[in-house]
Amino acid sequence: MISTLLIGLLFLAGGVLIALVLYCHKHRDIAVARPLGLLLLCTAFLPITHALNLMTETLWLKILLLQIRFLAVPFLAVLQLTFILTYLRREEWIQGWKKVPLFIIPVITVILAQTTWFHPFFRYDYWVDLSGPLPILNFTNGIGFQVHVAYSHLLLVASLLLLIFVQPEIHAFYRRQRLLLLAALLLPLLCDLQYQLGLTPYPGLTLTSFALMFTGLVFVGATLRQGLLEVTPVARGKVIEEMSSPMMVIDTRGRMTDMNAAAVRLLGTVRDDAIGSPADRVLAGHPSLLALIQAAPGNHREIVIEEGVERQFFDAAVDDLRTGSGAVIGRLVLLQNITERKQAEEALRESEEKYRTIIENMQDLFYRTDLDGTILMISPSGAALAGYGSPEEMIGVAIQDIYADPSEREKFLGSLRVNGAVRGYPQVLKMRDGTLKHVTVSGHLFTDTEGSVRGVEGIIHDITDLHQAEQALLQANRQLNLMSSITRHDILNQLTVLLGNLSFAQEEAPEGPLSGYLEKMNIAAETIHRQIEFTRDYQDLGVRAPEWQRISDAIRAAAAGGLPITDETGDLAIYADPMLVKVFANLMDNTVRHAESATRVHVLYRPEENGDLTLIWEDDGVGVPAGEKERIFNRGVGKNTGFGLFLIREILAITGIPIAERGEPGKGARFEMRVPSRAFRFDSEAA
Repeated sequence: MISTLLIGLLFLAGGVLIALVLYCHKHRDIAVARPLGLLLLCTAFLPITHALNLMTETLWLKILLLQIRFLAVPFLAVLQLTFILTYLRREEWIQGWKKVPLFIIPVITVILAQTTWFHPFFRYDYWVDLSGPLPILNFTNGIGFQVHVAYSHLLLVASLLLLIFVQPEIHAFYRRQRLLLLAALLLPLLCDLQYQLGLTPYPGLTLTSFALMFTGLVFVGATLRQGLLEVTPVARGKVIEEMSSPMMVIDTRGRMTDMNAAAVRLLGTVRDDAIGSPADRVLAGHPSLLALIQAAPGNHREIVIEEGVERQFFDAAVDDLRTGSGAVIGRLVLLQNITERKQAEEALRESEEKYRTIIENMQDLFYRTDLDGTILMISPSGAALAGYGSPEEMIGVAIQDIYADPSEREKFLGSLRVNGAVRGYPQVLKMRDGTLKHVTVSGHLFTDTEGSVRGVEGIIHDITDLHQAEQALLQANRQLNLMSSITRHDILNQLTVLLGNLSFAQEEAPEGPLSGYLEKMNIAAETIHRQIEFTRDYQDLGVRAPEWQRISDAIRAAAAGGLPITDETGDLAIYADPMLVKVFANLMDNTVRHAESATRVHVLYRPEENGDLTLIWEDDGVGVPAGEKERIFNRGVGKNTGFGLFLIREILAITGIPIAERGEPGKGARFEMRVPSRAFRFDSEAA
């Protein structure tokens, strides 16, 4: 009964260890899990082969199981040391070829165990003791086995000492974790010593297998409850080693005792050469760093380190390192690279300087107000324009006081609220001395970082001189138009007299050459009359500023009494000369005169891919011959005055709207007007 229980417990111990191996494999991305998993895998050989050994009484089979066990057991101490060094982040101590000497004795032990039949150096005098409840394999240990035991115990003691003395100044959480690890590793050592001294419940039975099972269970508990695999006591050291900020430690004798990888890269040195060397020699090529460590502790400053043409800026701090009792044991130098921040600050400073230079030297007026209209910022040119001595004098002034008509301010804000921004908005401003300035305003609502509207900012362009020139030009045009009207009136009166007398002369003149001459004179006089009448329309072209006009209103006003019109333009409005009505009146007149068979007119529009819009006037008449499509817009071409389509092209050209005839001969005329994107909108309120 007892033997069955012992064998079962040994298999249980092996199963637990194998489960731990699988758990470590699951977490193999964690550095410490890999050596721990390999350690537990080799450990599992011990309880499993021991259980199988107790189940048989055959000598050769027991020796074979012993040989299988010693394929793994000799490596346990080495793997345990590797695990501890990895846990302490000191794996570089046994990396590469440094690890080879550790495996010399274990490899020799494996060879001796596998050839035990042929020599007495491992174990000899094998026999099976059947006197007790368990069949125990007895033997005599050779010199090779004794060396193996001594070497293994030596490595186990070294592992325990490393846990005790490496990084002793750690947080309480990590101290508990380390004590747990010490206990888990010490127990198998004690059980093995007990076995080697013969202090076992049964001769030949070792409790090490059960101790290893307990150790495995402790590891499981530490893994799940203490985070042994995920959080190691030296995680802080790992962070320091991998952080981008250079870190150096200098002892009280001025020697460089530690530096992370970032410091090695910064100094361009070799870690092994620098560690243990005087700090002033390591930092000889960096006088700013040398001055830093020679300053008083607690010093905090910005330093510049130059490498050739490259300059790096660092926020540097030097602090004393103290023990728990407060004794100073060295200095910690920590450098925070602030090169990108300094470059950003310099770029911002240059940008602000450039912005300030632009504002201070611009001829136009830059301004910024809050939502109540209080001036927050204004350029020097703005202060000079308004009659103030400096921009500071205008800060806090209500911008409404500068408007000649304060109500215009509300109209301007209304346009901003609808469109978000305005461009070339005409205004009249009152200067400090009472004079008026005509300006155009281009502005927008400005927001804070959260997107809330905080006020208005923009640029004011003084057009007073231009306005005065326009007014003078308008006055000159009015005078010229007045003179033209008087002259036209007098000429038309004389033409009326001439036409009347020509009519009388034609009635009295006999048939013959004289009658033909009179007919030609009458035709010439009629032509002069039509041309003089055309000047009545042409003199108004471009006199008044273009304005927004709804197409449907222009069609309705111009085409009354003509053919039926199908109007599909809706609320389309275009920016054109006030004579736009004349465009559609002449188009209707052209349709009536030249398309005798036309019964209707269709007006529509077509959006274009580039954002423009094509306005279309088409009829169902005979169309325009292919050779006449461009010629019909020339002056003097046509059945009546010959100026109708010519005048249409001139009116539309004022705001950059070309017109062309693109109908199919025999199927009706089709006049297409290409309206630029900036010159049309859909607005039911358009004038």
